[in-house]
Amino acid sequence: MVSTAVEIAASVRAGCLDPVQVTKEALDRIAAADGVVGAFRRVRAEEALAEAAAVAARPDLASLPLAGVPVAVKDVTQVAGEYASHGSLAGPTSLAGEDGVIAARLRAAGAVLVGLTRVPELCVWPMSDTPDGIARNPWDPTYASGGSSGGSAAAVAAGLVP
Repeated sequence: MVSTAVEIAASVRAGCLDPVQVTKEALDRIAAADGVVGAFRRVRAEEALAEAAAVAARPDLASLPLAGVPVAVKDVTQVAGEYASHGSLAGPTSLAGEDGVIAARLRAAGAVLVGLTRVPELCVWPMSDTPDGIARNPWDPTYASGGSSGGSAAAVAAGLVP
């Protein structure tokens, strides 16, 4: 069973959990299940492990509300070194030079960004089917996950991230 974000953060702040180990476990779950679930457009494995190590070394670790929590963000979020596809192959793929507000606030709170989750093409349709994959319901993969946050919902429902 995957711990909640509250449980993970409390355990990391107390020194009972290591953010790198928590991130490795989340990445292992993603590697094992995302081939079927399809929640992620991009998994940031190397980057996430480096971020987790940086969180572990922060002098303010004991005060971070999301200390070491692995988080998946929608593929509309501006993340430094990534591009937001908005679920389409037609858009620009230039990498963001800096985090947008959402990613910056998550990182400031101690979260580790493990990946970008699928959204409907151009965020227009009510299902998270994109030209390069489909976010599926982890309880019954014959169904699509649906909705603007279909990839995020599938990632949480499958226990890939809290």
